[in-house]
Amino acid sequence: MEKGVSIISASNYDEWAKVYDLIYGKYSEDLEFYKREAKKAGGPVLEVGCGTGRIYLGLLKEGIDAYGIDISEGMLNSLKKKATEENLVPKIYLADMRDFSLGMEFNLIIVPFRSFLYNLSTEDQLKSLSNFYRHLKPGGRLILNFFYPDLERMMSFGKESEDLLISDSGNYVLREKSYFVNEPDQIIQTDAVIFKGGELYWQGSFRLALIYKKEFELLLRIAGFSNWVVYGSFDYKPLTSFKQEMIWIVDKL
Repeated sequence: MEKGVSIISASNYDEWAKVYDLIYGKYSEDLEFYKREAKKAGGPVLEVGCGTGRIYLGLLKEGIDAYGIDISEGMLNSLKKKATEENLVPKIYLADMRDFSLGMEFNLIIVPFRSFLYNLSTEDQLKSLSNFYRHLKPGGRLILNFFYPDLERMMSFGKESEDLLISDSGNYVLREKSYFVNEPDQIIQTDAVIFKGGELYWQGSFRLALIYKKEFELLLRIAGFSNWVVYGSFDYKPLTSFKQEMIWIVDKL
């Protein structure tokens, strides 16, 4: 990948905001984990990539002093609408994880649901991690999760998957296909198409950078971190397989 290529554009995220809740709104595997960790933090919490509020609004409902940033105005508008409907007052900002500056430090920064992988270059990965470090209080904690580069997943690249999406507005069919667009730099693209009643309803794509465990450990060290643990599930089970999700808990000493 050429130097300077950055995370996916805000306009692309705005397109995804139209269907994000339809595709991912019911996912809840990580919610209790992040709520529990946010309560333990005992102070201001920042969610990076808060999107339409799947986790962020859950934090507010628990009375947690939570802030959020996202690169997509469309995502944030959706979050604000839901917050109004639930009489919640969000503290959210349109910002990029690489260079945001909120003028305050946090006890906890979370980057859920693999959002860190939208940093496609090593330069952007380090910019984001260094920025997280700057925004953490001494003794603060960074928590993020993303999947281990799954060999079986990669063997399925190029094949189309199909899922049924059931919502209050009807049933939809989601078809997705992932493939490498840059093998040396571990960049994958996923193309998604949604049909309703047999007719095209929406289509879009996104790119992620695969990151291995030892690779991320080096990134953390360069960004200034020196103490962390990585689990293989949201119930703190050890990481033993490439089929697991990596749950990183990183302390700023």
